[in-house]
Amino acid sequence: MTLPPLATSADAAGYGYNLPADSGDDLLARASVRIRRAAGQPITPSVVTLQVPVECGCAELPAPPVIEVQAVATVSEEDGSTTPLLSGWFWDGTVLRLPGWHVHQVQVTYRRGWTVTPDGIVELTCQVANRLADSPVGMEAGIRERAIDDYREVYAAEATQSAGDLLPGELAALRRELGGRDVWAVKTR
Repeated sequence: MTLPPLATSADAAGYGYNLPADSGDDLLARASVRIRRAAGQPITPSVVTLQVPVECGCAELPAPPVIEVQAVATVSEEDGSTTPLLSGWFWDGTVLRLPGWHVHQVQVTYRRGWTVTPDGIVELTCQVANRLADSPVGMEAGIRERAIDDYREVYAAEATQSAGDLLPGELAALRRELGGRDVWAVKTR
């Protein structure tokens, strides 16, 4: 399934990037794939069902942001069967709380991703597409140099290695936009 690009040609123009008219949409789609791969979490909304452990009456859902929790079921330790929980749980915006339930695992169906793509990710998508438009043909295939008669171009090894991925500055910008989960140590043993 092909996901929609994270930005449009109009977005690119609005941010001051001049993408080629004939390939701008393709470049934005390629940039979107690279950003999704580097993100390691969903950006576009999707529904997922998975089983997560419960510790101290709480379950942490992977791949934030969570838009909404749609269903929760207990998972039997004996046979793995599920029993829906119609009440007795709530999502507090950070973790799924199951007060009074003494279970080790739950099955959760929830929507994750952003309903509106953050502006920083849209702009980053346009920036990456613009870089891809400016990359010499063949660089992504690993061509390190090219020559015609007495003219020669040689690309740095770092440039050819990163041609198919995000550059360090782009990765840092993506991490800032995605944010991170805060982790605290309350008690150590």
